[in-house]
Amino acid sequence: MRGLAGLLAPLLSPAARRRGFAETTILTEWSRVVGAGFAARCQPVRIDHPRGGRRGGTLLLRATGGAALELQHAAPQLLERINTHFGYPAVARLRFIHAPPPRMRPRPPAPPARELSPAERRELAALTGAIAEPGLREALLALGEAVRTGGADR
Repeated sequence: MRGLAGLLAPLLSPAARRRGFAETTILTEWSRVVGAGFAARCQPVRIDHPRGGRRGGTLLLRATGGAALELQHAAPQLLERINTHFGYPAVARLRFIHAPPPRMRPRPPAPPARELSPAERRELAALTGAIAEPGLREALLALGEAVRTGGADR
């Protein structure tokens, strides 16, 4: 099984480049880039870069009037998240189009995580037992449990 974002990237790439997006992940992973709260209120439309460069561009976002005002106040936080995603200062300014972003279908709830068997618990305890730092050992044990039970995406 492959993620939908991975399958769509080659198809979206030419259209995304025409809109100034050097990579399509900003579109396909918008919710991960800026967080679910911001992503529910805005959507990227295009990036306008200065001539001859890929830094310091203006990101055009769709948002309703009220959300746009709120997002203007959160612009430093949004810019930091966006530029962290790109790995360089690709966006210096945000500009808003006052239009509601398209409705996104809510993600179906994940099935409940299964319980670990006693053998799996012993195996994880053995793998993390040599770690001297108790906080790190507990964190890695919890991560191992989440990965084994399918609860790592939550």
